[in-house]
Amino acid sequence: MLTSVNKKLKGYFYEDGYIRTSSREFDLDNLNDKFIHLTNDAIQKQAEDFGKFENFNKLSYGDFQRYLNQYHADLEVDVLKHIVPQMKKLITDTFRAVCFKIDPKRLLNSFEVLGYDFMLEDNFKLSLIEVNTNPCLETESPLLARIIPELIDNTFKIALDPIFPPPDLTTHRKLAVNELPQEIKYSLIFDEEVDGPELKDIFTRYYEKLDKRSTLKSDGVKSPQ
Repeated sequence: MLTSVNKKLKGYFYEDGYIRTSSREFDLDNLNDKFIHLTNDAIQKQAEDFGKFENFNKLSYGDFQRYLNQYHADLEVDVLKHIVPQMKKLITDTFRAVCFKIDPKRLLNSFEVLGYDFMLEDNFKLSLIEVNTNPCLETESPLLARIIPELIDNTFKIALDPIFPPPDLTTHRKLAVNELPQEIKYSLIFDEEVDGPELKDIFTRYYEKLDKRSTLKSDGVKSPQ
């Protein structure tokens, strides 16, 4: 989630998530079978084996950890220690890359929940596929029926409750803007006030280098590598 409060961006990582699976076994020799390589629900629901191996073709982090412990214990892979931190690192990098462009008008109070899609390779390296605005929030499966409402509740606690506090302030202390309530599953991974100065310096030096190369090229001088 990205929030823009008082014209300052903050980025948050949601600690929970889920894994989509395919209805057929992975096979690089069969690239035309969409049920092998595309895990989108709209596609997998058409497969005869949809939901046969995993309920609604989805696994929680805990389910995936139990699978690894049972069938690949020798690899000693810990989902929360080895996979989730890769997600957090990639998401942090995307926030840092677009922080000066994603909200150019710097609205006074705004927020957006983003959906990140990753691909996990057989060596457990994670690759970012895409980032979606307005991600799917359907709760058709039991797993999503747990995760999505918790996500929305956590989002409102951070983005809306500090601005529109509960009416009974004798039992509900008003939160400061962007203060994290207790028992929250979001973690702060980007703060423009903290990260901004360093990023401005990096981008300034980068564009100065590009301008120098462009000038040398226009003067007929071979640009340095």
